[in-house]
Amino acid sequence: MTATNHALSGALIGALLPLPVAIPAAFMSHFILDKIPHYGIDDDQRNSSKIYKTIVFSDVTIALTIGVAAALLHKWAMLAGGIAAYSPDATLVHYYFSNGHTFNIKPKNGFMKFHLAMQYERPWGIFPELAVGLAMVPFVISRLMN
Repeated sequence: MTATNHALSGALIGALLPLPVAIPAAFMSHFILDKIPHYGIDDDQRNSSKIYKTIVFSDVTIALTIGVAAALLHKWAMLAGGIAAYSPDATLVHYYFSNGHTFNIKPKNGFMKFHLAMQYERPWGIFPELAVGLAMVPFVISRLMN
């Protein structure tokens, strides 16, 4: 799932649950969302696809914008939930920057193996991914504005 969808779901969880419960629930939501079909292409195409790179970097920008909005609006539980929900992907970001900016992730530990095994990526997965994200947007905006 995209960083945006993880940030949105974590923000919602942070808004709806008490903070001590919201953090682990948001973290767990990451793996639930990763089992939903979502956008992805073959490993061999990822590094050469301009569309894939544009989607990834645009997605990260949108997710960061959600976090900045939560911080600026003092919605700390939503920010914490968004960070917790996204956090499993931090290992993938670290891998990308530590291994020559490659999107071909080779698991280096048990957590990465577990995390990558959860993924259900397909090119057509963009449609369920957009549906999930668009369904969450009004609720997140509503909570940010309260």
